[in-house]
Amino acid sequence: MKNNKGLGRFVTARTVSILGDRLAETVLPIVILLATGDALLAGLVTAANVAPTFLLSLPIGHWVDLRERRRLMISADLWRAVLSVGLAVALFDPNPSTLILVLISFLLGCGDVLFNVSAQSYLPALVPSTRIMRANTALETGDAAATLAGPAVAGAVLTRFSGSAAIAMNAASFLVSALLLLRLPDSRPGEKTEARETASGEDAAPRRPVRTEMLAGVKLLIKDPTQRLLQTGGAYLYLAAGAAGVMVISLAVQELHLSNLQVGLLLSAAGIGGLAVGFLVARVVERATWGPLLGMSLLGIALTCVWLAVTGSFGGAFVAVLLMDGCSALAFITAGSARQIFTPADRLGRLTAATGIVNGAVRTLGAAGGGAFVLAFGARNALLALGICGIAAATPLLLARVARVSMNSASGTAEPAEAAPSAPSAPSAPS
Repeated sequence: MKNNKGLGRFVTARTVSILGDRLAETVLPIVILLATGDALLAGLVTAANVAPTFLLSLPIGHWVDLRERRRLMISADLWRAVLSVGLAVALFDPNPSTLILVLISFLLGCGDVLFNVSAQSYLPALVPSTRIMRANTALETGDAAATLAGPAVAGAVLTRFSGSAAIAMNAASFLVSALLLLRLPDSRPGEKTEARETASGEDAAPRRPVRTEMLAGVKLLIKDPTQRLLQTGGAYLYLAAGAAGVMVISLAVQELHLSNLQVGLLLSAAGIGGLAVGFLVARVVERATWGPLLGMSLLGIALTCVWLAVTGSFGGAFVAVLLMDGCSALAFITAGSARQIFTPADRLGRLTAATGIVNGAVRTLGAAGGGAFVLAFGARNALLALGICGIAAATPLLLARVARVSMNSASGTAEPAEAAPSAPSAPSAPS
């Protein structure tokens, strides 16, 4: 079933959905603040949307490994479309109910987790392993374009229409995504999952507790050296994603004393860097060994942090931010592709869920800790510390022997060292 005929539809579906998300993420806090003047409520709604990542990722990951993933994505899109319409209706009220807003935001977050875990697990069934990196490059390019355009579209919608109209546009984006996904092939779960080991018969393995099944991704993440190295890189990526924004803005305003226009241009450099990698770089390096490639990408982020810590001009900061986001985009592409190639298909959902919890916690810590570090030591010292952390994260990836494998040469045949036991007649195969 593996082919790339549907990749364009899949990328378009993801990009349209992300564009709607970025629009809603920008508009919702503004609308709540304008309607209620309550910053705490805006924070609660945002937190409710993130909470399912920590509370429900493991059971959702287990469910994704047992179900057809394309249908789960469509169900998640329809679920989020209905809830977004409900949110738009709730915001028509000049004094919206706190309970309703928080509840809808939480349920939307559940749909986000289901869609994201299903999508990460579905991609290896859509394209061959030799084209995984190119497929992830297309997805990253779409993400960068949507992230760059989303806030601008949000501003235009708020100027001419209402916040409810912007949320309704997000609902429409979910419907468009679902329609595009309807035309893609089904993706069956792995050839063998732990649940299937419980089939009746003399050779059937004993039934494993549901809790053990849900924790299979955590176990793989801890015991397999390849997954541990990938998580080292992923942890730093999400730490930087959480912390770099407040550090760069603080540097621009407090140290470089840039104008509002210059600050906006500085932040837009991030989107340019991500797009440049998508169009120019990733295809050139897709045959490289994954560990050194990821390590060099992290090292690039670290060095641009150091560059920002010492620069004294808008031009220097602009180039540094552009290169930082380019290195970050390449690192996300490399890490995601390696994980999809070297993870057994029947555990990819649970591993994606496990890493999502860890990375979400790290990003939250980075956002909170980055602000605290800037307050205590200044933006330049905070960026320098972030750069030192990046050098430490890159070093094992550059040196480890297990990381010196080309993702194309692997062709989806690598098996993690600590894979769960399988029945002899149906060995587990990575996607």
